[in-house]
Amino acid sequence: MKAKKIIIVGYDMPGFGGRETVCKKLVALLSEDCPASDVSFFFINDIRQESVEINDDWLNGMSFHRIRSKIYNTKARRVHFAFLFSKFMRRENPDIIIAIDPLSCYITSLAKKLIFSKTPLFSWVYSSLDQLYKNIYSTKADYHLSISSGITQQFIDRGVNPDKIFTIFNPVSQKSETIPQPNGNITKFLYVGRLADGHKNISGMFKALSQVHGNWELNIVGSGCDEKILRSVADNLNITSNIVWHGWHKEPWYYIMNEIKEITALLLTSDFEGFPMVLGEANAQGIYCISSDCKTGPADIIKNEINGELYPVDKPSELINKLQDIVSGKKLSDSNTIKMAISNLYDSNYLKRVKSALNIL
Repeated sequence: MKAKKIIIVGYDMPGFGGRETVCKKLVALLSEDCPASDVSFFFINDIRQESVEINDDWLNGMSFHRIRSKIYNTKARRVHFAFLFSKFMRRENPDIIIAIDPLSCYITSLAKKLIFSKTPLFSWVYSSLDQLYKNIYSTKADYHLSISSGITQQFIDRGVNPDKIFTIFNPVSQKSETIPQPNGNITKFLYVGRLADGHKNISGMFKALSQVHGNWELNIVGSGCDEKILRSVADNLNITSNIVWHGWHKEPWYYIMNEIKEITALLLTSDFEGFPMVLGEANAQGIYCISSDCKTGPADIIKNEINGELYPVDKPSELINKLQDIVSGKKLSDSNTIKMAISNLYDSNYLKRVKSALNIL
């Protein structure tokens, strides 16, 4: 790819989530492929976000700029953001702008109009459009980097020309190491992520597991605001002795490999997602996955009974059956088969899709 100046614009991110991880990975891949490329971030700090703690450590030396506005009126504040960004655009003269949330698409679109800019604007939203505030603003972008087939369809349903949508998915790093399945008679399930019951539906996972007979344990790697509630749910379901709470770890897969050592299957019971990276990350370690077929993302990753299985969100009985089959000794795919099932998501193939999208100009 020829050298390009790219600005990634978005409202402030806390610094600990999947979006930050993927943004960092994209910058690293583009920089490695074309060292002369200039990729920087432009963050919008909104007064409505004051209660959210922002940690910039994840940027780790990457170039970024941040704007603020003291205007309280929401509409006027967004116009002010657009004005400030237009000044930045005029000074920096980027080749491409990528907006990572709907409001940033709106603000960038307005900024372009203020200075009559023809710089192409790509949306790159992180979640199902149905769950995003002011999601229709995403359609103001000229082109769209979609992280799942489901989001691609949501853009089409909102009137976007399919030729302007590029389904790139999210990148997964290929791993040489493998986390094996247990040799003994215990089934080791795994959950990795935030303990926020909401759309993650962890309580639904607990309820399903409480109906499973046999020797099993659930290893939970993560922390979050609902941990106390979930511990209470587990206690009420009489499965407390089956659950091992490992807490949050900066390098979860390193911890899992060295401390838990063996995993039968990873579980994801979300009501909705964007592109659940944890499924790809687990597969890259050779771990089988059981996931809800939620909007959006799991269906792009899971190939039935090859690297995992899907169950309908509204049919927890099917989840129970799948879990019971595994505990009862169902033979699962070997680790190499699981790893190869997601070869299209590995970094090199992801980069090809990104370059194809950004080189349309």
